[in-house]
Amino acid sequence: MTQKQLRVGVSNIFVDEQGRLLLMKRADQCKSYPSLWGLVAGLMESGESPQEAAKREAKEEIGVDIEVQRFVGRYYCTPSPHYGIVISLPHHSKIIAGTPHAAQPEECSDVRWFSVREVQAMDLAYDHKEILKEEGLI
Repeated sequence: MTQKQLRVGVSNIFVDEQGRLLLMKRADQCKSYPSLWGLVAGLMESGESPQEAAKREAKEEIGVDIEVQRFVGRYYCTPSPHYGIVISLPHHSKIIAGTPHAAQPEECSDVRWFSVREVQAMDLAYDHKEILKEEGLI
């Protein structure tokens, strides 16, 4: 893509029974934010609803089926050196089948649950830390 344009993405917020947050590590070769941890997220495809995109990204990147529980109610806007402006639509989601793992190694090199304290000390990709702070999760 030579011309940068507005893109719309989705992100999934997963919290387990112990209050830990599920993050994925972006692969070293990712164009944006390589090697940083972040929410399970990605860009919407043409004709896809935000909920469909959230489910697809979770399946592709971490190999799980999810239930999208609710839209956070706010969008976030992040400049990306490779995509222009990315509008992110975060959702609270729940894993309903499968065990999280790095299912798409070209985009995701690791998946782990982190405590709130661990996430507070991390640099996260895109606007993911801001999303988690505004949701009162970190």
